[in-house]
Formats: sequence, C-alpha cells, structure tokens
Amino acid sequence: MDAQFESFRAQLDGSSALRDRIRAVVSEVESASRAASAALLLIHQPVPLSDVLGKAKAQVEVIKGLYSQLAEILKECPDQYYRYHGDWKSETQSVVSMLAFTHWLENGGLLTHAEAQEKLGLGSGEFGLDVEDYLTGLCFMSNDFICGIRHIQGISLQTPHSYDYASF
Repeated sequence: MDAQFESFRAQLDGSSALRDRIRAVVSEVESASRAASAALLLIHQPVPLSDVLGKAKAQVEVIKGLYSQLAEILKECPDQYYRYHGDWKSETQSVVSMLAFTHWLENGGLLTHAEAQEKLGLGSGEFGLDVEDYLTGLCFMSNDFICGIRHIQGISLQTPHSYDYASF
C-alpha cells in the first residue's frame, strides 16, 4: 500500500520545500516593506521630504530584488502561480500601498498598475502584479493618504474637523 502513495508523498514533499523557500523570501519582503513604511512615518517629523523618500526608495530597491528571487523560484513550477499566490498576496498589497503613498508624496498623483509593476521589476508574464492586489493596495493607502494631506497642509492629526478634500 505504501508503494502506491510514494510518488504522491514525494510530490507533497517537493511542494512543501518550494513553499518554504517562497515563505522565506516573502518574510524578507515583509521586513523591507515595514522598514519603508517606518521611513514614511517621518513625514510627521521635521525631516526634509527628500530624505524620507530616499529612505523609502532604498527599501523599494531591496523589495524589487526580492520579487526577482520570488519569480526565479516560481519558474520551477510553471503554471502554478495561483497555487502559491496566497503566500505573498497580503505582503504585495502592503507593498503597493507603500509604493502608492510614496508616489503620491513625490508626484502628487496616483500610481498606475504599470508603474507599480515597473517599480517592483515585475512583468506581464508568468509572474506579475495582480490587478486585485494593486487595487487592494490602493485602498490600504487611503489611511496614509489622509494623514499625509493633513500633515502637509499643517492640520492637526488630533483635532476632528471638516475639510474640503475636493481641492486636491
């Protein structure tokens, strides 16, 4: 009976080893993303915006390299993208949120899907940026966006008030 399941067991072991490698890279993505987000918190301090953006962009380069590593790992299992996608989905959404906020601070505009892919070094091939992850990341960015507007406009973050956001 054991012989019948040997190939299945080997397949499960291979999948488990691959998932462990993916999770190791994703853990590094999460760490770099947290470092970039922490750097962006400096917009609430008397620190030049260029310094804040420089620190965040340094982490974006690290994240870009990590996504490259992830893409290489996934080349070992073609057509299995969505089988493992859940392992990096939430981290990607957080990364897009941070990228979108950084882009807005720098350019005053919305980060497009193509720009996000470019910043992460992702293509439209087998391993890319899902539109769903991009859009969810933009939704997450809304919290940072409101705080950023308030800070840049000199509005107290502790005082409730009404504000005309249409002027933005």
